[in-house]
Amino acid sequence: MLESALTFPYWDVRPRLIVQPYDQVAKSVPLEILGSPDGEVGFTTTEPTIAAVSGGVLTYGAKAGAAVIVAEAISDGIAASRRYVQVEVGTQQEQPPAPPPIRQIVPSGYVEELPDGVRHFKYFTDWFDEWGCNIRVQGELAITLDLDKHYRLRFDVWGEIESMAAHNHDTLDLYFNDRWKRNFNPSPVIYPAWNQPCVIPRRTEWIDLWEFIGRSVTVRFVWDTRDHLYQMFDGWYVGNIELTPPWVT
Repeated sequence: MLESALTFPYWDVRPRLIVQPYDQVAKSVPLEILGSPDGEVGFTTTEPTIAAVSGGVLTYGAKAGAAVIVAEAISDGIAASRRYVQVEVGTQQEQPPAPPPIRQIVPSGYVEELPDGVRHFKYFTDWFDEWGCNIRVQGELAITLDLDKHYRLRFDVWGEIESMAAHNHDTLDLYFNDRWKRNFNPSPVIYPAWNQPCVIPRRTEWIDLWEFIGRSVTVRFVWDTRDHLYQMFDGWYVGNIELTPPWVT
């Protein structure tokens, strides 16, 4: 018994368990080493974005999820023994309320709502000339948000627009209030004929709204054909618009 005690001295780490609801606030707590680990203790983590250790201080809480901190007693370059700290932030039983639904979505110009809630940024289609041309059109979808916490805006975007200079014609742009944020058009490509569309596959986009925590913002999707040429395609579509917590992927 004495030999065993000398070979494997008692040691532990505290705290061993942290379970807290998610409130988006980073927290720090020093890790205390009890007993004699018989070597220097090093720390690693299974999920560094959820919980990490630096200088003996455990930091957690900025992101929801679970992580395990592994404490290893290193002797002669070898991990002689291990202890564990479990961190759970926003566990399933303690998940924060779902983000508020988006209530105010206002279309204007050449934008229509389809039966499944998808917004369609469309062309003028009453008449076409022999080249599929008619008139320049514009439209906007304005989404007003009051943000009490950190959220991201998630949505799907796809479409079918003219292939002649598709990177800067038939454009769909995103604005925060009056400030331009980004464009959804493809990079410059060459298509074989004016009457063949540029097809934009459906994809999911995430727009971080951290800078508007505690404020209101109007997110604006702005549609503009830029000219009257080659208007005989489908246009743009935006669907599944919702607010999500920042840790959802």
